[in-house]
Amino acid sequence: MPARTSPARPIATTALLFGAAVLSNCSPAPEPVGDPVVRTAVPQPAATLAVASYTGVVRARFEAAVGFRVGGKIAARLVDAGQPVRRGQPLLALDANDLDLARAAASDRVRAAEAEARRTAADEARLQPLVATGAVSASAYDGARAARDAAAATLAAARAAAANAANEAGYAVLRADNDGIVTEILAEPGQVVAAGTPVLRLAQAGPREALVSIPETRVADLPRTATALLFGKETPMRARLRELAGAADPLTRSFAARYVLDGAAPPLGATITLVLGADSAGQPNAAALAVPLAALVDPGQGAGLWLVDSGNRVHFRRVQPLRLEDERAVLPAGAVPLGSRVVAMGGHLLREGQKVRLATSVAVP
Repeated sequence: MPARTSPARPIATTALLFGAAVLSNCSPAPEPVGDPVVRTAVPQPAATLAVASYTGVVRARFEAAVGFRVGGKIAARLVDAGQPVRRGQPLLALDANDLDLARAAASDRVRAAEAEARRTAADEARLQPLVATGAVSASAYDGARAARDAAAATLAAARAAAANAANEAGYAVLRADNDGIVTEILAEPGQVVAAGTPVLRLAQAGPREALVSIPETRVADLPRTATALLFGKETPMRARLRELAGAADPLTRSFAARYVLDGAAPPLGATITLVLGADSAGQPNAAALAVPLAALVDPGQGAGLWLVDSGNRVHFRRVQPLRLEDERAVLPAGAVPLGSRVVAMGGHLLREGQKVRLATSVAVP
């Protein structure tokens, strides 16, 4: 007959486990550790990577591809590319034979309408006194008066058509709307063009701009001012941002930016370099500050930094970085006091006013 297992062993084991649990619950809580140890960094000028230069071309503030307001065959080109022109100066001319014939025909129609208007007016004037005597019926007089009014309207329309034909004849000569420079010739004598077809490009006189392509990584913090250096010239010019394209170029994935140039107008089409993040002398602008990327924390109230005061206590300050780089964050001028210490590592474990112990400092990349 097999021996029966005694229940004494599982009961003893259960008792031991229960006792261990009771002892563990009754053991005192661990002593709190000391002040947290953090590593700090001192914000440094971000000029080393804030400066960037981009090469572009000088363009006019206003440029237009102009064309004739009527169609026809180009008979003469009166200007060359690169030639300065004055307002009202002839640029190109069409063969005006057809336009002159149309104007003459419109003038003839005006004379015919005038004759008809005089005849109908005379008929109405003769019939008017005869109505009272009964020699002419009222309906006949009404017809004469209607013919007079119709002839007057036809005359007005003929005069408007004649004025339009005269205008079109004048459009045979393309004239400059403003002072400027002819930058490109798009049509030559002998070519037949339709109304509105661009035949040349005219850059208006006035402010000059630098047209450059800005990469996507610099669009967010693109400065409003820059230093412009003209190719072959040593004197820098001040430039200010006027326009930034709202969409990237589908091929280059860059954004076209136009900076207005101050000072003497440089030649159109000249090569120019824009230095961003530099002062008027072309030297780096150290207003922006850089901190280690790990110094930025977000405890639930927006991104910011922990600043360490003289008593080694931390205080949170919200900041809005200009841009984030691989190893550092670039802050705008005045985001943190100069010479202040910020927590570079361990900021996610801190609370407002907490005292910390300082470890070795971290260098800003």
